[in-house]
Amino acid sequence: MGIATKASGWRTRIAALGAVVAVAGCGEVEQPALPRLTPAEEEAAKGSVFAYRTDAELAVVRGSETVRAPGSFGYSSAAVTFTRDGHYAFAVETSSKTLVALGVRDRSVTRIPCDCTDAVALRDSVVAWWREPGQIMSMDLAGNEPPAAEREIVLPESPSPLTGGGWDGAKLVAATDEYVLLARVESRGLWWEKSHLYAIGADAILPLGRVPGIDAGLSAAAGPDGHTFVLAGATARSATCGSGNVATIDADTNGVRSLPTLPGECSAAYNPRWSADGSITIATRKWDDVAGAPSMVDRLQSAAQGWAPVGEYPVVDMFSREQESVQVVAGEPTDARGTPHGVLVVQKGQAREELAEQVISLGAPTIS
Repeated sequence: MGIATKASGWRTRIAALGAVVAVAGCGEVEQPALPRLTPAEEEAAKGSVFAYRTDAELAVVRGSETVRAPGSFGYSSAAVTFTRDGHYAFAVETSSKTLVALGVRDRSVTRIPCDCTDAVALRDSVVAWWREPGQIMSMDLAGNEPPAAEREIVLPESPSPLTGGGWDGAKLVAATDEYVLLARVESRGLWWEKSHLYAIGADAILPLGRVPGIDAGLSAAAGPDGHTFVLAGATARSATCGSGNVATIDADTNGVRSLPTLPGECSAAYNPRWSADGSITIATRKWDDVAGAPSMVDRLQSAAQGWAPVGEYPVVDMFSREQESVQVVAGEPTDARGTPHGVLVVQKGQAREELAEQVISLGAPTIS
């Protein structure tokens, strides 16, 4: 099912919080939305909003209230993302390639067939994704207009003979006010794919090329200066073993800075996060290169001498704020190919509350 052009077909907006709705085909089903937050409620909710995702639902937690959207997110470890204004959390279903968004203010659920695997926050409440053969699509989640082409992009053909001059696997991985960062698979090694980067600015498309050590499973996050990104990914050691790597890249200069190598015989790095204080954290998996070996999971923070755990015990994901700590405590070791998950815990002072199980990733607004 492609993206339709009529208002009645391009998205489904469903009221959450327990509403059960049957959707047939591409039709739009409207349910009465819950009342918007009052200004006093919005002020009280500031700093207490975050989102989490399991393989079967996306949820936004605002104080004591949780808004849920069921979905088929499969085994993706991708992070939950908020729009730049903090009014919507979103993630992409892996099976249907549908973008699912949850409204913080109006508790709405929006489903947009995007035929994409990744989407990024562009500006305000606008999200964007890549559509073949060369379009950046965008949509304002706060508006009433269907998705539209934000920009037409013509990328060069792959020079690699391994791909026959073709290419595949393009996706938007991060965005700032200055650049949208696009990654696509343009060559393949003996075992794994190799991703190439492009920084798409207002007046130019900058071919950044490959970043050493970051070939497969590339993910990225924007830095605070508008033109630097942190990248996480892996390169192959064998058909079953990779080496996780992290680096930063400056789109203005194409300057790359490699961060310390992750420990472990086989490892993977994903879901990077660049905090306001300049620190970088990443999710990691480590395992031995033997059949059936379990993987150990933790989130690490960049430090002067390498990488240090963010918590006292292994966590899948975590972030701290002035009044609380939100963390996904790692469960039993998973298979090396499995998706890490754990129990979602919110700690305020000495009070500790478990909110959900089988949680894969977290997200929070970047605005105050």
